Amino acid sequence: MTFDYTEGVVENLGYGFQASQGQGSYSPDSMAWDCSISGFNFLYATSEQDPIIRETGKFRRERIDTERNPGEQSLDSGLWIRSQASWHYGAGLSSAEPLEIASDEASFRFYKSGGVDPWTPGQLQLLHDVEEKYESTGSNQHLLGVSTGVLHSDDGSLRYIPTTGSVVPITWGGTGTINSLTTTGQYWLACNSAGIYRGNIPSGSGTKIYNKDAVTVTSSVIRFVKSRVMYGENNNIYEITDLTPTSATLPAELYSHPNSSWVWSDFSEGPAAIYASGYSNEESTIFKIDVTATTTTVDLSVPVVVADMPRGEQVLSMYSYVGGFLIVGTTKGCRIASIEDNGSLTMGPLLFTDVIVDDAVASNKYVYVTVRDKGEAGDNVQRAGLYRIDLGQTLNVAASGFNRSLQFAYAADLTAPVGVTGAAHSVTVAGDRVWFSVNGAGVYRELDTFVDDGWIQTGRIRLGVMENKSWRDLRVIGVNNLQGTVTAHASVTGSNNPSTWDTVIIVNNEVNDASGKLNASAPNPTPDLYLAFHLQTNPECSCSSRMIGYQVRAVPSPRRNELIQLPLRMFDYEKDRQGASYGRVNGAFDRFSALKQMEANGGTVAFTDHTTGEQLEVYVEQVTWKKTLAPSRGDRKNAGGIVTLLLRSV
Repeated sequence: MTFDYTEGVVENLGYGFQASQGQGSYSPDSMAWDCSISGFNFLYATSEQDPIIRETGKFRRERIDTERNPGEQSLDSGLWIRSQASWHYGAGLSSAEPLEIASDEASFRFYKSGGVDPWTPGQLQLLHDVEEKYESTGSNQHLLGVSTGVLHSDDGSLRYIPTTGSVVPITWGGTGTINSLTTTGQYWLACNSAGIYRGNIPSGSGTKIYNKDAVTVTSSVIRFVKSRVMYGENNNIYEITDLTPTSATLPAELYSHPNSSWVWSDFSEGPAAIYASGYSNEESTIFKIDVTATTTTVDLSVPVVVADMPRGEQVLSMYSYVGGFLIVGTTKGCRIASIEDNGSLTMGPLLFTDVIVDDAVASNKYVYVTVRDKGEAGDNVQRAGLYRIDLGQTLNVAASGFNRSLQFAYAADLTAPVGVTGAAHSVTVAGDRVWFSVNGAGVYRELDTFVDDGWIQTGRIRLGVMENKSWRDLRVIGVNNLQGTVTAHASVTGSNNPSTWDTVIIVNNEVNDASGKLNASAPNPTPDLYLAFHLQTNPECSCSSRMIGYQVRAVPSPRRNELIQLPLRMFDYEKDRQGASYGRVNGAFDRFSALKQMEANGGTVAFTDHTTGEQLEVYVEQVTWKKTLAPSRGDRKNAGGIVTLLLRSV
């Protein structure tokens, strides 16, 4: 092709543009050009050798598995996969991807559950059911485990509830509300606003052994720790070593808090110290009382502060676990403190929040804590109940391998039956079963049978990227000879109760490994997916359904970039499509330099294709200039060639 260039130059080719700023104005503003790039006007130089090429940019890179062990990363199916085969690291994971925790923790945790037991590695099953052992409408209930049953108080009554057999009322020797219960192994001890009472375990009648010290008792608590009784009355602490006294007068107080409105809430013990907790308004503190033994005496030191709680968080209960940890129940949740060799405490963060923990008890490696009416029954239904903490499974372990984070796996546990209202206030263990009391309802004991159903919800599944995904299918796997059913539900928002989400697949005894499409739950590409699994018993055998894993698959669906390769005429002097001439000496080189500057800056520029009417925001990825004419000088009035420009749309 022969280009016709004239000397009748009318106007320059777009020199109002400032390349370094990535913007400019059309000069001239004319539809006589094929395209414009940030104020520069060009004619296409298309031919068989230099065609215009437009193609979708690659959005998925080639993968090579460099992991030591094979896994999902080894599969090249073209699909993105997220699977889970164990849940024993507990609840509390709002995102299924490892954001601030180790990847192995994210692989074994979930968001929340109710009615589901996640503690066996490699499987989910239903929690045990509970039975009512004693109905009580009392509002101030306490529970104390003994070898053959439990002691239970509600307001001004005390009784022994055996594991089997009839309830035995106890004449405890006083009237009015029982504030606290404890046991020495030989005696039960109770306190009220009049003093301290003692009776033989498990159901012996009681008698008052000490009178109150204060004129008016506003609070009292009693505990047996370090082979002695610690008694808190109003703002005073008393040490009691004689449980068969000849005088009913309390010994002199060990310590009197300077705040007369101070309330002592609990006592506990460590290897070398006794701990006392209390609060007043928004202030709460744990004190340490050192225990010093000689050949003839055991002396207690003056209490010193070992932990000041955050303002507004009151310590309500403390429970010592094998001398190494102190479980601290508060008005904000639960903390685990490490008991150091010198008796000081290293306090961990709140394991969970938005619940009030009044009591705790340990059984094997687990600790059960009351959460009032915030127990989880599944499907976002809350009732009076417990949470369980696994002190054998640490989370966020430091690189040294020593758990300084003091974070442990936890999950919702037993709840009161359907229809029971009130708040779980006290928990204990008797006969290898967990018992708990609900204010206003009564006493409940764990059974060997299972609840009818339970739910578990995953955290947000995003596959590690914010881009949209086309969610394809969900596979659910139950154990062989699955008893009951497992129903999978999915949602792209995670809002409302999981039972309202779309049902994806059901596995049962006949089909224990099945997949379902996610096109109903996620008809359009979205960045997130939420899953929930509903486990149900087999009514014919009261067996628990058991699930061993799930796998969700998706393909990436990001906004695709387009690569546009354009051959452009670039000469000192050019004519537009209407025959008007433009240009100047060295104009081609100046325009080439401007394009190179856009490439170097890396910013976006405006691209308009006048032949199609498209307007795009693009990056200049590559500029190539094939010069076919020498520079303009003397009687040579033109210079330049063909520029190949590679653009990437945004």
